Amino acid sequence: MSIRNLDHLFQPASVAVIGASDNPQRIGTKVLANLVDAGFGTVWPVNPKHQSLRGMPCYARVAALPSAPDLAILCTPPATIPGLIAELGARGTRAAIVMTAGLGQIRNGSRTIEQAMLDAARPHLLRILGSGSVGLQSPALGLNASFTHIAADSGKLAFVSQSGALGTAVLDWASLRGIGFSRFVAMGDGADVDFGDLLDYLAADAGTEAILLCIEHVSCARKFMSAGRLAARGKPVIVLKVGRDAAPGADLVFDAAIRRAGMLRVYSTEDLFDAVETLARQRPQRGERLAVLTNGGGLGLIAADALACGGAQLAPLSDDTLKRLKLAEAPQANPVDLLADVPVERYTGAVEALLRETQADALLFLHAPTAMVSSTLIAEAVAPLMLAARKNVLSCWLGGRSVAAARKIFADAGLATYDTPEKAVHGFLQIAQYRRNQELLMEVAAASAATGAPERAAAQALVASQLAAGRSELSDNDARALLSAYGIALATPQQAALAGQTLAVARIQIVADPVFGPAVFFGQGGIAAEVAADRAAGLPPLNMVLARDMVGRTRVARLLAQGQTAADAEALCRTLVQVADMVADLPQLAELDLNPLLALGGGVVALAARVRLAPARAEKTLAIRPYPQALEQPLDWRGSRILLRPIRPEDAPQHQVFFNALDPDDVRLRFFSAMRELPPAQLARLTQIDYDRAMAFIATRTGADNKPETLGVVRAIADADNQSAEFAIIVRSDLKGQGLGYILFQKLVDYFRSQGTAEIVGDALSENLGVQKLVRDFGGVVLPHPEAGMVRLQLPLR
Repeated sequence: MSIRNLDHLFQPASVAVIGASDNPQRIGTKVLANLVDAGFGTVWPVNPKHQSLRGMPCYARVAALPSAPDLAILCTPPATIPGLIAELGARGTRAAIVMTAGLGQIRNGSRTIEQAMLDAARPHLLRILGSGSVGLQSPALGLNASFTHIAADSGKLAFVSQSGALGTAVLDWASLRGIGFSRFVAMGDGADVDFGDLLDYLAADAGTEAILLCIEHVSCARKFMSAGRLAARGKPVIVLKVGRDAAPGADLVFDAAIRRAGMLRVYSTEDLFDAVETLARQRPQRGERLAVLTNGGGLGLIAADALACGGAQLAPLSDDTLKRLKLAEAPQANPVDLLADVPVERYTGAVEALLRETQADALLFLHAPTAMVSSTLIAEAVAPLMLAARKNVLSCWLGGRSVAAARKIFADAGLATYDTPEKAVHGFLQIAQYRRNQELLMEVAAASAATGAPERAAAQALVASQLAAGRSELSDNDARALLSAYGIALATPQQAALAGQTLAVARIQIVADPVFGPAVFFGQGGIAAEVAADRAAGLPPLNMVLARDMVGRTRVARLLAQGQTAADAEALCRTLVQVADMVADLPQLAELDLNPLLALGGGVVALAARVRLAPARAEKTLAIRPYPQALEQPLDWRGSRILLRPIRPEDAPQHQVFFNALDPDDVRLRFFSAMRELPPAQLARLTQIDYDRAMAFIATRTGADNKPETLGVVRAIADADNQSAEFAIIVRSDLKGQGLGYILFQKLVDYFRSQGTAEIVGDALSENLGVQKLVRDFGGVVLPHPEAGMVRLQLPLR
């Protein structure tokens, strides 16, 4: 659904426990005790068998409550749940936690009890956590609306788990380590409130700095991806997948989804919290080269081995660094191995030298206690240097009581510290992987080499005719025609004859994942495809940046580096993009297998192709909405032909040119500041949008240099409830007053009205009379704004 009414779930003013009890075997007893023990204010027990519980009045039924509770917790038998939800909704309650389990397996006439529960909630927009939920906690509010055995400490981490058992175990584990939470949620079945809703809510939660997810399964992939991508732009989102899906390639697809959303996947509960320790303290990092400083050769070797296993490397040391190490009387090699008896001054000299090394992206400090020099003194000396560094510093104080004080000095200084060298290296690798994922999320993709637009109409007609004739397997000739429409070549007999003389580089497959929809698989080709566990998955749509990332995750990348040209590698990536375009355009494409792909002098051809069709079904929906080409609209304007269309990542270069051509005063009116340039991160946000949540239309035409030029842009982002979309608009300064803004705004209004959005709103400077007139011309109003010098613009759409 949305984040509607989730504030009532997480920040209620009153809570009713329906099914409260004094029987120690009842869930309602523990829930009531947890609420009272946490010191929450207004708690109303509900049970007709009791007049009072824990010294509080106990009410016989919902109707007897003093008023509608903000939050109701249901711990009653399954058959009672739908009726109670209906009664609560009619009374005015807008959130409930259903702790009763198994509702999806018990039928109530033609429906399951769970479906009857949802049907009862829907007319009142009552949000339900569960069924089968252990509950939630908001520690800062003193809210423990759960039957967990322990109360969460207050902190900045939000933790969400489908599994109640895993959630309570993690809660226990975190309590022993002093880890606190902003929100703790045991989601249960997720019949209503699911991961997408919670990600949307937590993304905007000021008390949450990082989000931890323990996922068994995802119910709505597109909502999950949209919410995850939005949340990951603002704060770290770390995911632990619980239970491997038996479907072929399912784990690879899940990994691809997490990577594409800019989140970080970990593989154990310990890694989950280590990742928080790492990412919460990270600084920007360019690459994956590590400098290591240690007081034991064995520790350095352990770190180097762990680094190699993770695919990263020790940093080479420059001549300047080697000179500085020599002056510090430290070894001139990485790892830098100081002897056990060296004085504190050598540590500071070596640390300063390695922090200045431009070829090192981070520093790892490893120390084992010795009787010769105090670990505490070393920590006191080097911590200020590391804290002032611009690069990431990770540390391991190996040992127990003798290094406890040193470890505390580092922790108090905000320096990441770990129990073992392997964990410290793993932390470095997590930073590197997270950086790569964030770059994929924020990447502004350059336009790929010209291959010509796909012949979509011809491809769709071919597919429709084949299905109408009852054919699901395409013949070689039909497969050749379909692939050709997307610029993919099947080998001619002459090319096939050369197969033994060229490299069978790869295999591209399309697999329909039951959760995330169609996915593109890539790996080694030929005979090796069946025996080598070397595949990467990607979610369409793809661009060249994403395609290169896929190829780089397989051994094919090394094969290309050894025996092929850069043109071959680019051609292979381009083929991946073309295959992804097919997937996006043709929902009837049930299976595609190109094996092997041959590299032939800067081009790629498929030696064999298998194409299978099937009628389009809902489960074939892409997890990420592709570019909505149907919204393109050519029209005549002022004697020239322009095109109104959604913005694309490839528009970034011309969008930068467009920004540079704006008058400084127009920039100030649009961005509320005197920006002189558009930073790369903001350029990415403006051109790479989630078409499920936002829309930006540009007016573009071919310029005098035969290159496209952007003339104006209008954009809006809808809230998670699709009630309100906040807009902004700007036209190139030399084209103002010619009606282009009106045309663009009409396009935006028509689009969001078609999406069922209730209103378009915006903020503007009071002096921006042009945009105020525009909104009034469309029937909107200009309202006062709480901030001086601003006005609020509002245009109802329904």
